[in-house]
Amino acid sequence: MAGGAERSRVPAPIEPMLATPDGGLLRDSPDYAYEFKWDGYRSIMRVAPDGTTVLTSRNNNDFTGRFPELLGAFGDALDGRPAVLDGEIVALDEQGHPDFGLLQNHDTSARAVSFFVFDVLSLGGDSLLDATYDERRGVLETLEVPDRRLLAITPSYSHTDLSAQGMSPQDLLDVAQKMMLEGLVVKARASKYHPGRRSPEWLKHPLIRTTEVVLGGWRPGQGRRASTLGALLLGAHDPVSGDLLYLGDVGTGFTEQMLVELRETLAPLERSVSPFANVVPRDRARGAHWLAPSLVGEVVYRRLTPGDQRLRHTAWRGLRPDRVPGEVEVPSV
Repeated sequence: MAGGAERSRVPAPIEPMLATPDGGLLRDSPDYAYEFKWDGYRSIMRVAPDGTTVLTSRNNNDFTGRFPELLGAFGDALDGRPAVLDGEIVALDEQGHPDFGLLQNHDTSARAVSFFVFDVLSLGGDSLLDATYDERRGVLETLEVPDRRLLAITPSYSHTDLSAQGMSPQDLLDVAQKMMLEGLVVKARASKYHPGRRSPEWLKHPLIRTTEVVLGGWRPGQGRRASTLGALLLGAHDPVSGDLLYLGDVGTGFTEQMLVELRETLAPLERSVSPFANVVPRDRARGAHWLAPSLVGEVVYRRLTPGDQRLRHTAWRGLRPDRVPGEVEVPSV
């Protein structure tokens, strides 16, 4: 990790701009550009003139010590210019596909990660926040990548780019599916960068339905999982009242290593009463170990039932150290 003197020259942090769900409608217009949606940890990379690098998560947690292989990844390619870049920390499997599970186990698996850069927010001390998306992409594409195993400039496709290849946005989405990617992010080409805001100028079109959840408890397992957890009790905040609501549970998608690590992580968070504002069904609450609602995870789900607001057919994906519980809201569908 960088020392204090070097870190003092690192550019100031900038909150990342956030995308809005597109409601299932993939925009098809020359006004938009299309990027692949990567399955990783959103992160801001800040580089000092001497190359000292600081990585922070979406909620400003320090990732610098967790991913040391990414420090100084630009080497001398920035020619002494400080920079702030927006991107995603991604772990790739043997076939080159992003694997969220590998990223979760980075600390113990020694699996290398890469930083997939998709925006540049400042360069050489000049802010680019008021520049358009097209202008920022133009700057980004001038940057050299010394080691493509550590850094990648993610591709951006305009209508002209796609048409030249005889493709449409839907065709690009089909490519994303074949590559086992999360989907597309569709960005207005005239949009400025709005730090910390969830803007309709950036739209996410996922191939799989995932949602962030707050961990509010766990139930012991049965059978071969009798000595560990059987299911996590999940919640999210009501967007109007702010109450933490019980949304259901998840009992699949765990590896043995995940179960061991979760038990260790959850143990100090146990409390005597439910953190949920609504009533947890008796069969779900029976034998539950309640938790202080301080951890965020992510699940795959098939649907959210409109009446009782329960997530159905869930599977665990992992903890999200790049999220804070207060921003996790009940999904719309």
